[in-house]
Amino acid sequence: MGIIDDLGKRVGEWIGVSDDDVPFDDMRKAMEEGGLAEPTEEKPRALFHDPYSVMDWGGWRQRPSSMTYETLRNMSVQNTVIAAILQLRTNQIAQFARPQQGAYDKGYRVQLRDRRDNSKSMTPIESAKAAELEAMLENTGYLLPGERASDRDNFRTFVKKSVRDVLTYDQWCFEKIRDRSGRVSRFICLPGETIRPAVADVEHMTPEQMRGRVSHVQVYDSTVIAEFGVDDLAWNIMNPRSDLRSNGFGFAPTEQILRLVTAWLYGFEYNARFFTQGSAIKGILNIKGAIPDRQLRAFRRMWYAMVAGVQNSWKTPILNSEDIQWHSMHSTNREMEYAGWMDWITKLTCAVYGIDPLEINFIFNAGGRGGGFNSRPNANEVSESKDKGLFPLADHISDAINQHMIWELVPEFEFSFTGLDAKAETKERERRKDAVEKWMTVNEIRAELDMTPDPNGDIILNPTYLQYLQGKAAQAGAGGDPNAELGEGESDGSEDQHDAQSDTDSMDPAMDAPDNDGEDYGGDDSYEKSQSAVLAATVHARGTVETLRKAIRVDKNGQQHIDIDWSK
Repeated sequence: MGIIDDLGKRVGEWIGVSDDDVPFDDMRKAMEEGGLAEPTEEKPRALFHDPYSVMDWGGWRQRPSSMTYETLRNMSVQNTVIAAILQLRTNQIAQFARPQQGAYDKGYRVQLRDRRDNSKSMTPIESAKAAELEAMLENTGYLLPGERASDRDNFRTFVKKSVRDVLTYDQWCFEKIRDRSGRVSRFICLPGETIRPAVADVEHMTPEQMRGRVSHVQVYDSTVIAEFGVDDLAWNIMNPRSDLRSNGFGFAPTEQILRLVTAWLYGFEYNARFFTQGSAIKGILNIKGAIPDRQLRAFRRMWYAMVAGVQNSWKTPILNSEDIQWHSMHSTNREMEYAGWMDWITKLTCAVYGIDPLEINFIFNAGGRGGGFNSRPNANEVSESKDKGLFPLADHISDAINQHMIWELVPEFEFSFTGLDAKAETKERERRKDAVEKWMTVNEIRAELDMTPDPNGDIILNPTYLQYLQGKAAQAGAGGDPNAELGEGESDGSEDQHDAQSDTDSMDPAMDAPDNDGEDYGGDDSYEKSQSAVLAATVHARGTVETLRKAIRVDKNGQQHIDIDWSK
């Protein structure tokens, strides 16, 4: 027995491998042979749920927290900062809830999943299928004969409901209604706080067992009112956890900031009661000297009638002593630093939600204080904030729609939000300009834009490359080998690369032309023809670039477009 076999046996005994497991020799042989794995019916050995949980009564799993769904909802409503964040993200995602019109407009698209070949575009049949899926999503399903789109929620309403549930409960669900053939025909958003996963050891079930079981239930007032199978309901979590006691629930942002919300409510309530209750006195009025009780009561009534605060708040205690004195007992908000405390809580709340306070109009300067009404948000900071919060949220929604609808109907397609980057058009134009000057030809760029090839477009718009072509054509016209090494004292033009890149007009095809008598080249005009062809290609390529520059227009929304009639 070799060392490896002995080690494998000892490891197998240590982890408790049974006779039904794969023999170590077979495992080692398979690893040595290599190759991809095959589907297996082997089940995991690990434990995924707490077997002693008391939260599974009723046949469904409960949220492993003292935070009920009602508490989470109240937090999102009563806390103004959270409400502002939810409203902003909801409106931002809703801007993409319609089919994309222009190449860089906001919206969504259904396109091929495999887009690694940039030169390959969708066929007319594939484009028609993608348009059909986009229309189906826009109406949240296929419309019945005689049914109008206004009779049900559209995709924008569906997305708004979903985003609010994700950011409040980290749980959003929608029901998939199927036709007679079992295909998804309609989908509708459900109240996320009423859906619970059914108690089941899903990780150790076979596919057949999973398909035939009840996966989720709808609970209202501790009573099951509806049951759903695996193929009937989509359960989506943005922040999943592997915690044994999480019971399969996500980690809602509102749960993460429980103490922050409590502190924010205390600070807000304290400042609000400043105008109503006045539980803390501002001072004491002490009247020195002996005054009859009758006169003191009369003075007290007159004082309260004249100087009592809003809703009769901040009543001032009046005492009887010698002389009249005022003892102030009130501290200003500046002394208590309540403004800084509220700002700090706001920043922490925004950090959990992955949003910059600038997006909800909380503008802070470098010192952390408010920037004032004349301050303006920094565009780069707002863009980075969307990268941290908006883009992950959009990806989560896209993944759910693909997994539960698009890939069930047509696995070759996928759904995605488009136009998330406002500068995408400018970046793409700069990328193509850089590519056509270094490694891509004009026709390759045109192929990306689904344009017909140009007869003279198989050329890279690079001065050094064009100069190389000129030299190569000159050698071919002279009757020499264009790939032969240059002799001593000859130059291939590499010394003039810097000048050629800085001044493209220096590329004159006649600069190295032979004498007009043509005696050095056998008396033919092959050199002139080759130079003319290179010059014509260069001029045409430059004209194409100039046409692209002149065709750029900017619409009323600040978006740039290229309008070219290539048929002319």
